[in-house]
Amino acid sequence: MFDISSFLISWFPLFGIYAVLSLCLNLEVGYAGMANFGLVAFYGIGAFVAGYTSITIFLTFYGYNYPIYSPEAIIAMGRVAGKTPWLNISVFILSLILAFLIAGLAGYLVSYPTLRVGPAFLGITILSFGEMLRVFMKHFAPTGGAYGMLGIPHPFAWIPDPAIKNTSFLILTLAILIGVLIYFELLVNSPYGRVLKSIREDETASLCIGKPVPQIKARLLFVASGISGVAGALYAFYLGAITPDMFITAVTFEVWSMVILGGRGNNFGALLGASVFSLLNRATSILNFLFSDLPIDPNYFRWMITGALIVIILMYKPKGIIAEKPIKTEAWKIFGAYGETKKKLIDSILRIIDYLKSAIYWLIGRETGYGPDIKGSKRE
Repeated sequence: MFDISSFLISWFPLFGIYAVLSLCLNLEVGYAGMANFGLVAFYGIGAFVAGYTSITIFLTFYGYNYPIYSPEAIIAMGRVAGKTPWLNISVFILSLILAFLIAGLAGYLVSYPTLRVGPAFLGITILSFGEMLRVFMKHFAPTGGAYGMLGIPHPFAWIPDPAIKNTSFLILTLAILIGVLIYFELLVNSPYGRVLKSIREDETASLCIGKPVPQIKARLLFVASGISGVAGALYAFYLGAITPDMFITAVTFEVWSMVILGGRGNNFGALLGASVFSLLNRATSILNFLFSDLPIDPNYFRWMITGALIVIILMYKPKGIIAEKPIKTEAWKIFGAYGETKKKLIDSILRIIDYLKSAIYWLIGRETGYGPDIKGSKRE
């Protein structure tokens, strides 16, 4: 029997995580025109920072001296994860902060040398960095190598009821998503957002009018990469276990699909794309669990549907389902929405005047025998 409430409890955190990633990529690509093909690198950094920090603090606090990837450490984490609520919450908050700072710093350092040479070099550099990082983490013993880390403590592990525990994490994830959305909306509708769009439209022109384009891009990448790291930390706490192979390049292109489907340069379009593809992700996972004997892996169906959706969108809605809207500045309020309404009103009044003039000329011609062009000549 399909339980819709359990499905929603398992889907909403995944949607919130993907939505945060989609918003970050949309900020970089949709608003600033920066091709980030290595978003998964910062997502993975956040996940590993959160996992390593939380497990290390718990083991140290309770006096265990096991390597964090050892079976003894995993068993110990299972025993102590829910004993001290304040420690769970404190470690969760600290992990989010460290994930933001380290992932943001990595994004700044990796991208800064290439910001002056064009978006293609930036995209290739970050893409290469993401794959190099994944391979490195597979051979990095302190985090478990290819086996990754197990036993990452849930922030609400001290709640005995699984439904309440998972619902609490759902609410927390959505609260973080709403906070990120509000911050990005304020950012892109500020003068800084206009600068980002000017860089996207013509980087040379922005440089000519004195805008420090490389510095602006570097700061933007710090913020977007850091928030992507927060999404990775949420993912680590959501699953309770991570491995390097979870953070493959395909994850980046899945987030790209969300932005393309929903609409670039529109935060709500990014949310729409995240909802569609996260639902597709969960649906295929459930099919894979229920029908394990299918001749084709349901995950292949997911990629086939993803490709078909992208092709259809690019053919019929190249700007996405929700197209980009003007930045809502004070000038836009005067000359944009209000100006458009005023223009429509004036056009309507002028059209009515034209109709009245035509009606008056017709009446004059009927009574006097002159046509609409009344210049003294009788109508034949």
